[in-house]
Amino acid sequence: MVKSFLHGPIPVKTRRAKENAASLVAFLTKSAVDLSHTDPAMAREQAALARKVKLRFNVRLDPSLTRFTCHGCKGLLVPGVSARVRLGHGKQAILRVTCTNCGHVNRRIINEA
Repeated sequence: MVKSFLHGPIPVKTRRAKENAASLVAFLTKSAVDLSHTDPAMAREQAALARKVKLRFNVRLDPSLTRFTCHGCKGLLVPGVSARVRLGHGKQAILRVTCTNCGHVNRRIINEA
């Protein structure tokens, strides 16, 4: 048994299952992004399956993979395939990613360092 601060003891089996689910979600997301150029239908299915596993096991994606998920329709976002990417100019450079499925615009500030 492993002690958790929030919910009491967590069985080791559950922790292993969550680790396995995290690796499965990462694999499915990477595979969906790679397949999106050749087989968009299969890529959408893999992204939907990754989302189901992520919700079932309460797994968070690492930041390098969260950019491939639309915050509007929860679909797969791949620049050039299912998303349009524009660079906005102003006081701060802003990267605008627009989902072609739902039209949701995700804005990210580009840090100048």
